[in-house]
Amino acid sequence: MRNRVKLALGLAGVASLALALGSAPASASSAYTGLTFWSGYFAGQSVSYANPSTSCTTLPFVAHSEWNQTDKTILVYETTDCTGPALTFPANDIHNFSSDGRSFRAAS
Repeated sequence: MRNRVKLALGLAGVASLALALGSAPASASSAYTGLTFWSGYFAGQSVSYANPSTSCTTLPFVAHSEWNQTDKTILVYETTDCTGPALTFPANDIHNFSSDGRSFRAAS
């Protein structure tokens, strides 16, 4: 139940982000393309990547949520060098997670 509340609050934050990017609220899911990570559950520090590559990218902070509006599957790692187990997020996904995301890459 707690995760549902966090996700619902996160969706409101995503709609706010879409508005800030200049889109209409009704098209929040199609207003943005790219990949965004937040340090909290859709709050706190954020960073966006327009076209994630298969190369390892170290995040500038520990991430706990993502909005993947790309056609790529994203792998998120607890290490800074994309080694070890990964969380897998499909294309067009929005998710929060309790693991510490420190790096990512697009799946090949």
